[in-house]
Amino acid sequence: MRARALVALAIVWAIAAAAPASAQEGKKVLRMGWAQEPQTLSPFIDQDEEDFRVWSINYDLLVNFSPKDLGPTPGVAESWKISPDKKTVTFKLFEGHKWSDGQPITSKDVKYSLETFAPNSLLFPSYVENVTSVETPDDLTVIVKTKQPDARIVGGLFVYILPEHVWGKQSLKSLKGSFRPKPPIVGSGPYVVSAVERGRLIRMTRNPNFRGKKPAFDEVQWIKYGNDDAVERALTLGEIDLVPEVQQATFARLKKARNIEAVSSTSPSFTQLTFNLCNEENCPDAKFNPAVQDVKVRQAVAYAIDRKRINEIASRGTAFEGHGLLPDYYKAFYTQPSEDYALDVDRANQLLDEAGWEPNDDGGVRAKGGQKLSFDLFVRSESPANIQAARLVREMTAPIGVDFKVQVVSVDKLTELTTQQVKGKIAPDFDTFIWGWGGDPYDPGLLLNLITTKAIGGSSDAFYSNPEYDRLYDQQSGEFDEAKRKEIVGQMIALAQRDLPYIVLTVDSALQAYRTDKLAKPKRVCPEPDGDITCDQVGYASITALAPAGAAATGGGGDDGGSGLMIVLIVLAALAVIGVVVVLLRRRRAGREAVELEQ
Repeated sequence: MRARALVALAIVWAIAAAAPASAQEGKKVLRMGWAQEPQTLSPFIDQDEEDFRVWSINYDLLVNFSPKDLGPTPGVAESWKISPDKKTVTFKLFEGHKWSDGQPITSKDVKYSLETFAPNSLLFPSYVENVTSVETPDDLTVIVKTKQPDARIVGGLFVYILPEHVWGKQSLKSLKGSFRPKPPIVGSGPYVVSAVERGRLIRMTRNPNFRGKKPAFDEVQWIKYGNDDAVERALTLGEIDLVPEVQQATFARLKKARNIEAVSSTSPSFTQLTFNLCNEENCPDAKFNPAVQDVKVRQAVAYAIDRKRINEIASRGTAFEGHGLLPDYYKAFYTQPSEDYALDVDRANQLLDEAGWEPNDDGGVRAKGGQKLSFDLFVRSESPANIQAARLVREMTAPIGVDFKVQVVSVDKLTELTTQQVKGKIAPDFDTFIWGWGGDPYDPGLLLNLITTKAIGGSSDAFYSNPEYDRLYDQQSGEFDEAKRKEIVGQMIALAQRDLPYIVLTVDSALQAYRTDKLAKPKRVCPEPDGDITCDQVGYASITALAPAGAAATGGGGDDGGSGLMIVLIVLAALAVIGVVVVLLRRRRAGREAVELEQ
C-alpha cells in the first residue's frame, strides 16, 4: 500500500510540476524573447526598436495601418474627410471609446499628442512638421490643418495618441528628461503594460476597454535574455513562443530546428556605418577626430568596403548589399544611385593621395597636418552581426591607411555617446559607429528625414546639414505626384551619396521565428501575402490574431514549454518512482540554466 501511495503521490507531483502555472490558472500567455529591453518606455525620449514593439501594442494611432496592405484603417479616429485643397483633414473619433483606465478618449488627447508630444519628442517631430493647427470643436472632432498638402496625415501619421489626462500632468522638462512612465501604462491598444521588471520582463495584460476583437492570449510577456544566443536557446527549449527579431547568425540553424518555423521577409531596414558630421554651429561641444569630416576620406572608406562580403560574413547572407540611403523596398521611389562606390581599393588610395593624406614610411596610418586617419568605431555589444561588420570594416580599410579602432559598448552607452547634450546643444562623442535604422513600411519619409538639419537634436545621428537636401526634403513631402516625387527623392539620394553621412552596408530582412507547437500558423502580413508575422512595430492587428496551437489552445496556452503530450509522457514515466525523480531532476537543472519566469 505504501509503495502504491508513493507512486500515486509521485504521479500527482509529476503532473503538478509538468503543468505550467499559467495552465493551472487557465491563463493563456504569449511569450516573446529579446536580447535587450527598452530604456524607459517613454515615447518622448526613447528610440530603440524594442520600445516600438511595446508602444504599437499599447497605443493606437489616429489612423492605424491595415495589416493587409498597410493602407489606412480606423484607429482612434473612426472616419476622416479631406478638403479639396488637401490641406485640412477632419477626423471623427469613435463614440464611447475609452482608455484602459476607463476615461473617455477625446479630441483633447489627439490635440495633446500632435501639438505637445510629437514636436517635443526625439523621433516623431517630422510627422507633424507641416501641421499648422489642431482644432477641437467638440470631444469627437479633430480638424488638422497643414501649411502644404501632406499625404502622411491620413495613412502615414505615425504618432501614438497618448492620454492627455496622464501625460499632461508632467512638465515638458520632465518628459524630455528622465521621466519613466509607471505601470499600468494607460493605453488604447489590445494590451497595456502592467508590470516592468528591469532586466527581466515586461508584462502586458489585456486592456478591458479595447475597442477591437478580444485577443486569444490573456497576457503578453517580453522577456529579456541578455544576448541573442540565450534568446535562441529559450525558443528551442520552448520557454518562449516567438522571437520577433532573429539574428542573422542563428536564422539558418533555427530553420532546421524541431517545432520551429523561421520566416524571412523584406523590410525597409538597413545597417549603416555612420560618420560624425556635426558642425561648430550645431554642436560646439562635440568631440571627434576632425579628419572624419573630410568628404574624400569618407568616399575612400566607401570604395574600400566590400559590402557584399559584409553581407556574406556578418549577416550570413540573410541581407542584401546596401546601395545608398533608400532601400529598394520602396519600389515606387527607388533607383540604384549612379555613385554607388563599388569595391575599388585603387580608387580609394587615389582619393586619399589627392587629398594630401600621406602614408607613413612603414605603410601604416595616413596622416596630414598632425592629424591621423585613426577613428573610433563604436558598436553595440548586443549585436554580434554588427560587431563582425565592424571588424570587417577595420580589416578592409587598413590597406588604404585608415585605422578603425573597434570599441564594443552597450546599447545604453552608445545611445549616450550619440545623444548627449552640453548647454542645451547636442554634443556627440564619437567618430563613427555601426547601427541600423528601420523605416516606415508605407513611405520613405522617415528615412529621408534622418539626415535633415531639422532632425539634429532628434532622430539625426550623423548630424549632417545641407540646405539643398533640406529644401528637397520639404519639396518631396508635399508632392502627391509619384513620378515627380521619385525624381526629387533621386536628387536627395545623390546628395547623400556624394557627402556620405552614412555608408549603408546592408539592407536587412525581417527575420522571425516561432514555435509551431505553441502558436497556430500565423498569417504573414504587413503587407500580405509575404510580409512578417507580427506587423513588427507598425500595429497590433497581427498580434491580436495570434492564437495558441494544438493542446495549448484548449489547455490554457502560454505554458513553460510543456504541452498536453509532455504531461502525459511524464505521467507515464511516473509509474516508476525513480523515473519520476530522474525526469524532474533533469527539468530542474534545465530550469536553473534558463531565465525563470513567474506566470
